[in-house]
Amino acid sequence: MEVLIFWFAASIVVGIIASSKDRHGFGYFVLSMILSPLIAGILVLALPSLKEQAALIAGEAISPKTHVRCPDCRELVRMDARVCKHCGIALRPLGATPD
Repeated sequence: MEVLIFWFAASIVVGIIASSKDRHGFGYFVLSMILSPLIAGILVLALPSLKEQAALIAGEAISPKTHVRCPDCRELVRMDARVCKHCGIALRPLGATPD
C-alpha cells in the first residue's frame, strides 16, 4: 500500500515539475503513473523549459523594452514598428502625440 501512495505522490511531483516548465502537467502525470515516476521525472528534467523558448522569436529576445502588444490583434510587435506585421494596423510610437 505504501508503494502505491509513493508512486501516486511521485507522479504528482512529476506533473508539477512538467507544468512549471510549461509542459502538459497532466499528461506527464499520466505517463508517470503508467511507466514510472523515475523515468518520467528524468524525461521532464532533461527537457528544456518552453517558457524560455517562447521568449524567442526568430532568434530575437523579446522583452518589454523591445516589444509591445498591438492594440488591435494583441500580437507582439517591435516597439519602433509603424505597422503591425500581423494585422496591418497603423501603429503610433510610444510617447508620440496625436495629430
